[in-house]
Amino acid sequence: MKFLPIFADYTWTSWSKLALAVVGIILLPFIFQDPFYLLMLQSLAYLSIAALGLDILVGWTGQISLGHMAFYAVGAYTTALLTTRGGFSFWITLPLAMLLSGGIGAIVALPCLRTKGHYLAVVTLAFGFVVEVAANRWMDLTNGPMGIFGINPPQFPSGEFFAPPHYFYLVAFFLLLAQLAANHLLTGRYGRTFLALQQSEVAAETVGVNVYKYKVLAFIICSVYGGLAGVFFAHQSPPGYINSDTFVFSLSIFFLASILMGGSRTLYGPLVGTVILNTIPQVFASLYDYHLMIYGLIILGTVILLPRGIVGSLIHLPYFKKRRKPAADKPGNVQMLRFMRREEADGQPIIETRGLLKDFGGLRAIDHLSVQIEPGKIHALIGPNGSGKSTLVNVLTGVYKSSGGDILYRGKRLRKMTPHEMAKLGITRTFQTVNLFQGLTVLDNVMVGFHLHLKAGFWSHLLRTRKAVQEEEAYRQRALDLLRFLGIQDKAYEEAQNLSYGHQRLVEIARALAVEPSLLLLDEPAAGVNPAEVHLLSKVIQDIRDAGVTVLVIEHHMELVMQISDRITVLDFGSKIAEGDPASVRQNKKVIEAYLGDPEILATL
Repeated sequence: MKFLPIFADYTWTSWSKLALAVVGIILLPFIFQDPFYLLMLQSLAYLSIAALGLDILVGWTGQISLGHMAFYAVGAYTTALLTTRGGFSFWITLPLAMLLSGGIGAIVALPCLRTKGHYLAVVTLAFGFVVEVAANRWMDLTNGPMGIFGINPPQFPSGEFFAPPHYFYLVAFFLLLAQLAANHLLTGRYGRTFLALQQSEVAAETVGVNVYKYKVLAFIICSVYGGLAGVFFAHQSPPGYINSDTFVFSLSIFFLASILMGGSRTLYGPLVGTVILNTIPQVFASLYDYHLMIYGLIILGTVILLPRGIVGSLIHLPYFKKRRKPAADKPGNVQMLRFMRREEADGQPIIETRGLLKDFGGLRAIDHLSVQIEPGKIHALIGPNGSGKSTLVNVLTGVYKSSGGDILYRGKRLRKMTPHEMAKLGITRTFQTVNLFQGLTVLDNVMVGFHLHLKAGFWSHLLRTRKAVQEEEAYRQRALDLLRFLGIQDKAYEEAQNLSYGHQRLVEIARALAVEPSLLLLDEPAAGVNPAEVHLLSKVIQDIRDAGVTVLVIEHHMELVMQISDRITVLDFGSKIAEGDPASVRQNKKVIEAYLGDPEILATL
């Protein structure tokens, strides 16, 4: 099926699974013919849509929303008002309600997602209460507890209204579309990016991810799913009726509980959780007086005994785990890094600081520092702990903003740029403490590094166009080439957190190289690495330089520094005390006094 312009990577197995899902949907009304059960199936379908959307925000990006009910209400009231007062068709109100839900989601997300921590949870909680109060008291609009009557179901082109079985098929069809859309987005570039910013926003930004943009995008998708579910709720039983009693805070908790029970970040977990939580009240109907306690105990037991949720726990069983074999991949060309930007010597530094300052309150970490990094060289930065080395790296990569002075890149002054903007220029880094996306495989960690170079957009990934599929495969091969270059291709399909510390260092370097940098900053790459791995690291850094990448390395391992460096700058208390080639720095009296120490030890370097 690879000849199709969309669904381009679907195999016969994929189409068979889709056909099986369609057959199952068709058969359900014949199995559950009782109107009560049919109504329950409809409820399960649209509530699953809402839970699936919330999981994209909570499970994949790690942002907490306590007001998902609000977008469900926006969708329901939008279609109800447009249908009953405006006379619009369901087919017009459906996209309008989704657009309005997404738009309101953007308005809520834009200001609060610039902050960190639990601000989004607080804001969404407040927004949910605002919607709840408005639904209950804005009588002219919502009619409060009295509600809105006469919300007609969708109509066929002939004008005939959808009967209950037909309406179930419609809701189930949209659930299938919502599930496919989520699968397409979350099993490729967007899923990797969402997980990356959940694991480490700083690391994601330094490889070019606009964290703010993707957090807002996830919130908008979540809001659209909530609005879509609300539309189907409003039209579910002819004549449709909604009132304010439905839209309460406990509904938001229900959506969160569905994700926890089924398993967040599992694609099918929200559906399973919704089915179970909706079935519990029916199973324990005779114990209605105790149903809330039973409901709570089941959720609590699931969270304690199955912290990954039901689906999450199942897929982590050895029987269900699939391990892909690197041997099946195409052979790669690892003669250096053939796709790196090769820097031309034009006589000017690749990056330069002039009188750079960085203050933390009353403490000056960098004091009028002027440094030039020549292109195509390995430039080492050494000095005692607290001398400002890592602070300089953070300033050069946009993690910290300078307090004064100038930073020039290729002779052009940089103005307060963010880490992802610095990555666009070709400046990226590794971290003093390994900062990988631990929940991702080694290969996916490297694929996140290619973020800036992937051109297929949102709709291409949503529809799995040929462009998106081919681009994904091409960069996957590039990622494998990088892993081969570093000698860890056999680790490609292991989770990064399961690797040795030395191998994690190499994965972090591979991820940084995937940005295709012109300047790579390595912050203590030999820290925690055994002697054999230090020897490998030395060769890797020199090979990176030979491939045309300028390297600024911060390191305390003096043997490594003296072996690989073309030039060394020495800092002490945020100021430069010496600079030159390794031989001259080794003999500098100020350096010996401040950092290198006993001349007898120097003789061994």
